[in-house]
Amino acid sequence: MTPQSISRRAVARPGWLVWLAALAVGLTIFYYFTGENSTLPVREVAHLQATPLTLDSVAAGPVHLPVQASGFIVTLTHDVAGPFTQPVAAGVFLVLLAVVLAGWVAVVSTLARTAFVAGMVPIIFLLLSLNTESLGIFNTSERYFLYLMLGLVGGIGFALHAFAEGWPLRRRAVVMGCVVAGLSALLLAQSQLPVVDTVLQLAAYATPGGAVLVVLLVLWVGIENIRALMWFNTQAEQPGGRFGLLPFVAASLLYLGVLALYVWNDDALQLLPGLNLDPLVLLLPAVVASWLGLRLRAPSYAAWVPYAPGMAQLYPLVVLGAAGALGYAFATANTPLLVAARSFTGLALLLLGAPFLLYVLVNFAPLIRQRLRVYRVVFEPRRLPFYSVYILSIGGLVLVQSRQDFPLPNQVMAGQYNNLGDLTRQQSEAAPDDLSLAGLAERYYAESGDVLYRANRHAEFGRAAIFRFRQQRRNEIISLRRALLRGPDEKVSLRLATLYNDPDDLFEGLDILRGGLKSHPRSAALAGDLAQLFTRTTITDSVAFYLDKAEQLAPGSYASRTNQLAFLLSQNLLAEARKRGAQLNLKTTEPALMSNFALLQLRTATPMEPSPTAPAVNVQVLDDASFAQLYHAVLWDVARRKAQLTPALLSQLNRLATQSANADYYEQLLFLQALARHALGQELVARQLLLPLAAGNTATSGYFQQLLALWQLQQGQYATAADQLAFASSHGAPQSAEMRIYALALSGNTDSVRVATARLLASPDSVQQRQGRQAQQLLAAGRPMPAADTTGRVGMAWLAEARRAEQQRNATAAAKSYQRIVREAPFNAPAILAAANFYTRRHDYTAAYSALRTGLDENPESLPLLRAYVLAAADAGLTEYAADALAQLRSQLPPDTYATLATEYAAHQAARAAAGASFSQAPAPSPLQ
Repeated sequence: MTPQSISRRAVARPGWLVWLAALAVGLTIFYYFTGENSTLPVREVAHLQATPLTLDSVAAGPVHLPVQASGFIVTLTHDVAGPFTQPVAAGVFLVLLAVVLAGWVAVVSTLARTAFVAGMVPIIFLLLSLNTESLGIFNTSERYFLYLMLGLVGGIGFALHAFAEGWPLRRRAVVMGCVVAGLSALLLAQSQLPVVDTVLQLAAYATPGGAVLVVLLVLWVGIENIRALMWFNTQAEQPGGRFGLLPFVAASLLYLGVLALYVWNDDALQLLPGLNLDPLVLLLPAVVASWLGLRLRAPSYAAWVPYAPGMAQLYPLVVLGAAGALGYAFATANTPLLVAARSFTGLALLLLGAPFLLYVLVNFAPLIRQRLRVYRVVFEPRRLPFYSVYILSIGGLVLVQSRQDFPLPNQVMAGQYNNLGDLTRQQSEAAPDDLSLAGLAERYYAESGDVLYRANRHAEFGRAAIFRFRQQRRNEIISLRRALLRGPDEKVSLRLATLYNDPDDLFEGLDILRGGLKSHPRSAALAGDLAQLFTRTTITDSVAFYLDKAEQLAPGSYASRTNQLAFLLSQNLLAEARKRGAQLNLKTTEPALMSNFALLQLRTATPMEPSPTAPAVNVQVLDDASFAQLYHAVLWDVARRKAQLTPALLSQLNRLATQSANADYYEQLLFLQALARHALGQELVARQLLLPLAAGNTATSGYFQQLLALWQLQQGQYATAADQLAFASSHGAPQSAEMRIYALALSGNTDSVRVATARLLASPDSVQQRQGRQAQQLLAAGRPMPAADTTGRVGMAWLAEARRAEQQRNATAAAKSYQRIVREAPFNAPAILAAANFYTRRHDYTAAYSALRTGLDENPESLPLLRAYVLAAADAGLTEYAADALAQLRSQLPPDTYATLATEYAAHQAARAAAGASFSQAPAPSPLQ
């Protein structure tokens, strides 16, 4: 509102103080839109639903045994965190208060004695209200620092007033600025609390002072919107362009009527669907209009305070302080303060605006009818004095407040207790063993929400946050239900619904979410959470209905797209999922959606673009969504894109697994490393990573035992795999019993095959009976034979290299290849036998024995390894270690075969003894000795 028709004398050039006030108002507007989400942010919470996923298969004769893993369907619900403290906003508020303090004293020191005394009174009360003695300044709880502040601020202000009458305002402002800055620096330096806690505490205790500034500003500008309408009505240069009396009265009555409806409806008025009246929005044009017409208003205040220096500086200072107070209230979502500000502003605009309209009509109606520029002389009445109307209006405000039992002081005090409760709760969370701090915070919230202002949502959220931190679920539910009983609230419903996550709590959660959606029909978060609640039932129609509703309310939102794709995956509607996936615009900031898209690719044969990717390397702490994204990306690389299993990815997996914050995902991260190493052919490392996970007797351990057995089958360790599958079956792996039959068949143990098949057929479990019949039918065609082509097994390539090196008579290269076999492929029995033979030919009997011992650790039932082992033990002179192996061979070999082995063993012993005797025979003693 910058009309060119306003006289240049009526509007002063904006100085730095005005620009600072405008900046403060801009910050208030910023916090108006962002404060709620900063203090009580609504966050997406990822949930993982396991689903079977086949990565590969292992050939067991004519059967291909699936290598399965659990995929994770990610869904998103909403939760409300906080309330969080806002130290930056508190700091801004205090800085603005410091500017107001210094500037106010500097300005009032130029006024007459009575005005100076009246102007210093609120300064004294502001300093008293800060409660600086609680900060422990000068290591004491006495009020020494308060006396210092009062002495310096009051004394220097008086000195400027009494003894520096000739000083310009700028010099006074510099002096007071230095005083206030010095006191502030001393306070921060000597406070026993951390700087952040000091700032938050001072801002909390400054709440009443900020409320007084807001009240002063509202009372000052309460008439300005009517005056702005009068300016708009008569500001044109030519009389023909001005409006008459009727448009002015109609516009004013419309404005006042809206305010009257707002007050009549208990501070609530819906203008449009989803748009409610906020009187604080009407305060902004009133503040601007008041500054633009401040000089024209001088006849109403010049008897006490001149325009310059005086009101031209005091008004922006009041705006500065009030904007800081309102901005901090918005930044902290402080319910009682905002309710008080809105209620008082709406009532004041009505009760000040209506008498002012009457005052204008009584004094200037004929002039307005003549289309004269009445706004120039509106404060120079001829009939009805301005201050009589103004005092009458303030009296009406007092009467209405008294009728309501003066709620404003209680609401302001409740807001102060909210801030103190937030600070104390933050301190208690930093020192969880100090229960006194948690008790004090709860007491602040109880006083604020149960005594001073019962509809205090912020206090109930704060109290619930204490209980959540202390894991007191029942108390948290009670606190949030109390908040919900005092009025419907979207965020309370969202947070309360997250607590009803047990199967027995289905109907409670349903009641909360339905009630919330009924009160807030445009809440996409409530609709989406209701859809996810129905996924715990078999009512898929309701899931689809609320998913569609959430999409209609928030088209293309992160949660909506993620949950839509998750629903299609959970219902196995893969064709529809692919259509929807092709339309997605994936972002790296949406890990849950990227995870579901990767899972879709893993469950379908045809790849889609883009390919799954892991989270960024700089991600150190995983949540459910980012973990699922990483998990599926690694599974994709293992199944379809082994070239992407780079050392950087393996290093990232290892680094994430070692972070204590990722302890919940440790097993799965270890599993991913094992899978990646297996896919790269690093079989021994993969097994070593998997062994800790397979060491147990839980169902999860059974799965890892089954996976380890499949890897053993893949490497031809049939007997070892059969034993491992027996362990897995006993620990609950559902397919292990059937797989064990094929492993036994490949190992040639026909009797064990019949026993295992009969056990499945006799099982009371219909699934195991079906598995037994399937195995019986497949084996009826003949015993499966081991795969003839073993080139793909780990170690065979190194064996070929060793043999080529031997043919080329390069013993050094052959030795390196055989050493690698023993080190990295001890499970490959043929390769271990070849290595042992190589060492035996080179008369390195100890190396041959060690190689066979390592091979037997992986294949304890291998008869070729056992035969070679007992002979190597004889060659190495370690016959005592061969006793167990000989006993095992005696029970498993035919008598004639064992007799041949015994003869060979005796021959090797004799050879070793002869070699040892010739080496250890002592020489004849010298006759000189």
